[in-house]
Amino acid sequence: MTALIGIVVVSHGPLAQGLIGAAEMILGAQMNLRAVGMGAAADMDSLRSEIESAIQAVGGAHNALVLVDLLGGSPSNASAYLAVAGTPVICGVNLPMLLELLMAREASTPRALADHALQAGKDNIVDLGQRLAAEAG
Repeated sequence: MTALIGIVVVSHGPLAQGLIGAAEMILGAQMNLRAVGMGAAADMDSLRSEIESAIQAVGGAHNALVLVDLLGGSPSNASAYLAVAGTPVICGVNLPMLLELLMAREASTPRALADHALQAGKDNIVDLGQRLAAEAG
């Protein structure tokens, strides 16, 4: 049996905590899941240290996935060294993506889960009016 893949959500401000709170409201409490919210006065060294601590808390860099809010922002820049070292880092986290990953991570690998994250993110961005019109027509 494989170990439960850890997930670390990193964001500007409290977004990461909010996403995790919403996911746990829907799915219940989750293991190996951590939020890192960058404060307005945070520096890159302290942010990177917080991310490293969260990665260790969820099982280490070889059994984890990092989800960040925004490509090119401080959270993704502080996570870049993990991506270079082989830990999947996915930018553009959203709630449907996080929910899909939490339900799929038990029977997966970090790389396969990263691929799943990309697809889930794309599949769940829809124009509701167009969707409803297509279903009605």
